Amino acid sequence: MYDNYAVYVKEVVKCYGSKEILRKLVMKVERGTMEEKIDGGEVWVLGGKPGEPGSGVPGPRVGYMPQDIALVGEFTIKDAVYYFGRIFNMEDSLISQRYRKLHSLLELPPDDRYLKNCSGGQQRRVSLAASVVHQPELLIMDEPTVGVDPVLRDRIWNYLVEITEKENVSVIITTHYIEEARQAHKIGLMREGRLLAEESPTRLLTIFNTETLEEVFLILSRRQEEGRLNASHAPVVDDQNNSCMDRTESTTSVSSVATFEIGHGSTDWNQDIHRGLMFLLTFPIIEIAVFVTCVGGDITNIPLAIVNDETMTASCVNFSPLGTAVPTNTSDCHFHNISCRFLETLNHPMIDKVYYESLADAVEGVKHGKVVGVLYMAQNISESLEARIEQGKDIDAEVLSFSEIKVWMDMSNRQIGATVKYKLIDLYVDFQKAILDDCNFLSKLGDFPVNVEFIYGEKDDPFTIYMTPGSLITIIFFMGAIMTSQIIITDRHDGVWDRSIVAGVTSLEITITHFVLQACVVVIQALEMMVVVYAVVQQSYNGNIWLMYFIVFLQGLCGMSYGFWVSVISTNHSMANTVLTGIFLPMMMLSGLMWPNEGMPVALRIFAKCLPFTKSIESLRNVSKRGWSIDNLHVLDGIGICFFWTIFFGVVSVYLIKWKR
Repeated sequence: MYDNYAVYVKEVVKCYGSKEILRKLVMKVERGTMEEKIDGGEVWVLGGKPGEPGSGVPGPRVGYMPQDIALVGEFTIKDAVYYFGRIFNMEDSLISQRYRKLHSLLELPPDDRYLKNCSGGQQRRVSLAASVVHQPELLIMDEPTVGVDPVLRDRIWNYLVEITEKENVSVIITTHYIEEARQAHKIGLMREGRLLAEESPTRLLTIFNTETLEEVFLILSRRQEEGRLNASHAPVVDDQNNSCMDRTESTTSVSSVATFEIGHGSTDWNQDIHRGLMFLLTFPIIEIAVFVTCVGGDITNIPLAIVNDETMTASCVNFSPLGTAVPTNTSDCHFHNISCRFLETLNHPMIDKVYYESLADAVEGVKHGKVVGVLYMAQNISESLEARIEQGKDIDAEVLSFSEIKVWMDMSNRQIGATVKYKLIDLYVDFQKAILDDCNFLSKLGDFPVNVEFIYGEKDDPFTIYMTPGSLITIIFFMGAIMTSQIIITDRHDGVWDRSIVAGVTSLEITITHFVLQACVVVIQALEMMVVVYAVVQQSYNGNIWLMYFIVFLQGLCGMSYGFWVSVISTNHSMANTVLTGIFLPMMMLSGLMWPNEGMPVALRIFAKCLPFTKSIESLRNVSKRGWSIDNLHVLDGIGICFFWTIFFGVVSVYLIKWKR
């Protein structure tokens, strides 16, 4: 029974949310005819149910031309047709033959012209060529003549009439230009989800005794409002059985055979493609280069106010340390002009000495933001420091106070304030050891009585080394997420995704294809960042460089999977960008990139360790600085969590795609 029809629709109900679009639609399309124009009911296409194995629907038996162009703008005319020809598993020779015929028939633009550079009418002709290149048995067209000039509209209709008569192709067209449907073998007039009539144009005009199809539609619409339509055409649906209110979701997997070859068609990418690819490959280099250049370097030229009441500032010019510390006997030492000697020690790139005549003026300089602190030395500091060493525990409190070098710091910028503070302490220790050595005392007496040795790392390792693993992981994660989400949303927004699915490609196949191709980009991005950090900048590392690269690459894959999930839940680019940028700062803060996780509350610390790249950062740091291998649990857990999130985002995304469909 169903084999005699190209399409047989039986009591189909279609809903979008709770809104009913089709109400128990019944429609029949004979083979070799042209007709105008689920959540319930039955649909038979070309003698079989869509989605059943071997039905070819979706697949090569059906051609689909959506209302939107739904083609990749960066494709050339030839690329677009070849793309769908290969999806339909056609031989290149046959694609070429069909392309030449369609190129001549539809007067397509030159082969190497890019779709985005074509006019709207030219793009529609290419879209039509892509939908019929494989000579389908059934062609479905959604508003094919919207926005096209009358000449092109007539050309499209003539071609459709030709293929229905000569190639026995069934064509279903939806249009709101009712009068242009006169050329169809049968038209179906639909309003508010109900099929009002389904007959040939001539018979409809005869039945209703009108001269135009618009008048027929007007009469039927009025009858629908009055409730006088034939029940077979407009069945009333009982709300209690409305499948829009309560339906069971049914999905069917469609097997397809699609082979792709590289190197056919135009290989001369235009400048936009070059710019896009170059951006993806150079942006990570720029980001990591900016990081290693700007972060963790030694702070220099910090203005520090100096108030020296012991001597005039000019007295310390061309100062020589000889004679500032002279031993008098085995237990005593005489100090002279010790303030100038300490100021000589302060000749460090970090400190820019700014001399003031009075302590009050120097403090005002701090309050006005001219200097970050004040260093003050009393008038009798040399004698007081000498007494401090000689008298020991018997020293007077006032003399002890005069022997101190007093410092007032502006700690509003804690990073600078703390850095200058600890540098002054280090410089004073060096100064004290030098003085003791001149006095023939053990210089080690000037050290702190805590001796620290380093098992991993060095005392003077820059802060950059701590932050590098986090920066590598963060950059590659979000580069993968941004790249994947933007590409997939563009495909969906342009209609390329849906059009490929109608051609028989499954969502899983499209996802895998995107994942593989974009993973190739991640391979290069991860490699170039590693080269910048460890080859160009030559930052030190102790572990296996390939294990470090593997961890970074895995994080890129995790970012791609996250980007895929973002593309599924987002309806447009703006929403995707909001999600990506909104999650960036919290994840960066929680990952331990800028501050150790040990500084967080316990509950938040546990949560942070479960995030996609917190443990990965620790793993990369353990390999790079501690030299640990993959058999160490503290390396393996970061890799394991990365794998988990990659699979989790991927599985959830595929499920959401199927659920939405």
